[in-house]
Amino acid sequence: MKWILLVLAIAAVVFLQLKPSKVGVKRGDDGLYYKAGETNVYTGPGTVFHPNGTKAQEGQISEGKPTGPWKQWHANGQLHWEGNYKEGKQDGDWVQYDEAGKQVEKVTYIDGVKQAPADPTATQTPDKADSASAPTEAPEAKQEPKKE
Repeated sequence: MKWILLVLAIAAVVFLQLKPSKVGVKRGDDGLYYKAGETNVYTGPGTVFHPNGTKAQEGQISEGKPTGPWKQWHANGQLHWEGNYKEGKQDGDWVQYDEAGKQVEKVTYIDGVKQAPADPTATQTPDKADSASAPTEAPEAKQEPKKE
């Protein structure tokens, strides 16, 4: 929950720093993107700039929804986030970077829902359904001593 609040806070800061005159598209109350002053949903590039002129985010918008690969940058030009949208929802791996360009976090989304990180200490035990991928070993046969 804290992570979601952090992302929302960062997104709010990024969006508050944008110049509306350079944006050209804005998100409506319904969550879809529209070209400024129009009522039809927008399709086209979703490039936005910081007030200092550096790129803030870039991706494609289709029928008002972000789609495909997207990137967001810090005001200093360093990459901030990169990931993919599918039907307007985050989907797949999203990677966050700090202002120095160091990777901070990698999260996975499925249909807009953040997935719990895999437990690196957990071990996977193959079951019958997964036996095709599990290594197979022949059982050792016990040999009875020969009686003479």
